[in-house]
Amino acid sequence: MTLSADRLTTTGAPPAAPSGADVPAVCSYTEWDPLEEVIVGGLSGAVLPSWQDSMEPVVPAASRRLFQETGGHPFPPWLVEAAEAELDGLAEVLRDEGVRVVRPDAVAHGRPFAAPGWSSPGGLYAGMPRDVLLVAGDVMVEAPMSWRCRQHEVEAFRPLLKDYFRRGARWLPGPRPLLTEQLWDGGGQWAVGEFEPVFDAADFVRFGDDILAQRSHVTNAFGINWLARALGPEFRVTTIPVDDPGAMHIDATIVPLAPRRLLVNPDRFVGHELFDGWDIRAAPPPALPRDWPMYLCSPWVSMNVLSLDPETVVVESHEEPLIEMLTDWGFRCVPVDFRHVYSFGGSFHCVTLDVRRSGSSGRYLNSRRA
Repeated sequence: MTLSADRLTTTGAPPAAPSGADVPAVCSYTEWDPLEEVIVGGLSGAVLPSWQDSMEPVVPAASRRLFQETGGHPFPPWLVEAAEAELDGLAEVLRDEGVRVVRPDAVAHGRPFAAPGWSSPGGLYAGMPRDVLLVAGDVMVEAPMSWRCRQHEVEAFRPLLKDYFRRGARWLPGPRPLLTEQLWDGGGQWAVGEFEPVFDAADFVRFGDDILAQRSHVTNAFGINWLARALGPEFRVTTIPVDDPGAMHIDATIVPLAPRRLLVNPDRFVGHELFDGWDIRAAPPPALPRDWPMYLCSPWVSMNVLSLDPETVVVESHEEPLIEMLTDWGFRCVPVDFRHVYSFGGSFHCVTLDVRRSGSSGRYLNSRRA
């Protein structure tokens, strides 16, 4: 792989892509069909996010002054190294499970950049592809994100996007937002208003023909409506309510593990007629020690698991109550150490993007429109 001058390193060429007319480059409709190919993120070069006031509702209080004073500076090197080792371990586990794993290029996230009306001392990382990209069938959507420090985050994934496009996938970049102060006017209970479409891809979850969304401090109704119209009639995009005043990313609120089996956050989940007939079970409280460093999210990232198929789930190895609960529910749990990755704001679902699963489209939710 040829790298431009601003690239730091490369993870090396991935294993050869599947060939043949019957093997699509990109095809993923649900969160649970058998996983065949996945992008696993990377944290090399990660820097602290630069502060903007819209972060206040979602960032842990202990991190706010740190981001205000040292945004754009590197995360502690020991923490990056430990988390990178865990990501490498996850990639190896997935390969052992028969999944093809690809990784993004490592980039220099500490470079300052600017746009008309604002500047940022740096980016963030390439650790959470689920935040940046959404796969719906054979379409890869680039999210128009509302944090200024994340405006160029997709660049680490561009070589992969170009490769998937050349092999037949559809590539749909969201409208690049201006991220001027007008975006944060008139949002009411949310940090972002409706000046322009913005969303994080992790505020959507896939159920075949249905994609569920939440309104949040990084995703507005304009963004949800843009995605629904851009994807077209093949998908039904529905906004559901959640009981989360700090809402940012739906995958620590609801996690579909298999058809009609839904793991939910007992503090945030709001029942909905779309789930009539589903087996809904509450995740146990996180097992994370209270003094564990959490820069960007709450310990409920514990339920941010990854389904390898309708019977197999990757779970953090220390989350013993969750492992016991899922095992009793009939799932095979694959335990992986991942607490250092937690510190960066995500877990297995966040750090992966399932590019190809073996299933197809279908209707799994109640057919009545919300």
